[in-house]
Amino acid sequence: MSIEMTKDEIINYGLKIFEEIGANEICRVCINSGNSCCFGCEFIEDQVGCQKRNTACTAWLCGVQRYYFNDIGLLEEWNDFWKQVPGRLYRADRTPEVITVDRLPKSDHFSKNTGKNVVKELEIFIAGGGSIDKLERKLSLDLEFGNLYLK
Repeated sequence: MSIEMTKDEIINYGLKIFEEIGANEICRVCINSGNSCCFGCEFIEDQVGCQKRNTACTAWLCGVQRYYFNDIGLLEEWNDFWKQVPGRLYRADRTPEVITVDRLPKSDHFSKNTGKNVVKELEIFIAGGGSIDKLERKLSLDLEFGNLYLK
């Protein structure tokens, strides 16, 4: 079954999933701690976050989010969905205004509380002097190396 969606609907769908699984709360902790997921981007407002989302920015997951999505079993489905969206470029977007996708990631079987539990752990980590930036890089590398060994 094919689904026709506008670019804005695709972006909003991705943001809706973040909300439904509590991933947006993880972003809030990082942003409030002064960590920026997209250093140097003109659309990142300090302590607020992204001010102009596009498909590439919505699809991209930092190391903390990738680790979280992997942990709850949503990473593969998330990546498969975004592979269907053409025109995603680093900090740019050439996605057509309307595209057709074959499948959408489903988040209705996940609990927002799972993300809230990660938030609690991150807040304890930060309070103890931990660096979100270093943690993000470590988790990202751990996943990359783990995936290399699985292939």
